Amino acid sequence: MRVCDRQGCSQEGTFRTHRSPREMGSHVWYCDDHIREHNKAWNYFDGLTDEEVEAVIKNDTVWQRPTWELGSKADQAKARAFAAGGRIQDDFGLFNDATGHTQDQRKNRIFHPDTPEAKAYAILDLSPPITIEDLKARYKKLVKRHHPDANGGSKEAEEAFKEIALAYQTILKHFSG
Repeated sequence: MRVCDRQGCSQEGTFRTHRSPREMGSHVWYCDDHIREHNKAWNYFDGLTDEEVEAVIKNDTVWQRPTWELGSKADQAKARAFAAGGRIQDDFGLFNDATGHTQDQRKNRIFHPDTPEAKAYAILDLSPPITIEDLKARYKKLVKRHHPDANGGSKEAEEAFKEIALAYQTILKHFSG
């Protein structure tokens, strides 16, 4: 027989419960009378700030699962999930892009010379495979070199700058799916 964990009680402890809201991994055993007292006094939110209570409630509305916004940023959420696909075992291809390619395959593919992506790689003097860090470093270097302010307002520098910015955006879209 397991004895009730309430001090001074010798009845059988037949009900297992959490010790307290802050010790959810620790359990105690109570008899019928003491489990009623414990449950009546239980307040999970006791000691939490208003912000912490709101965070718990918000998290509970989605069953403690990660979420992302719908609408204009929905593509970013898909891109994050797609990017994660290269780091997990994906036997069913759930994280593949629309063409069925994994993130690694997509980053390493060679483009047909007439595609905007191939032209963008050529403008930035890059070739796949690259990382997002490689792309950003190359973009930063070229922007410093071709910025119109650094070239006395030159029209040629301005056109090169626009071309570099467009190429950067094209490859960035390629990375985000």
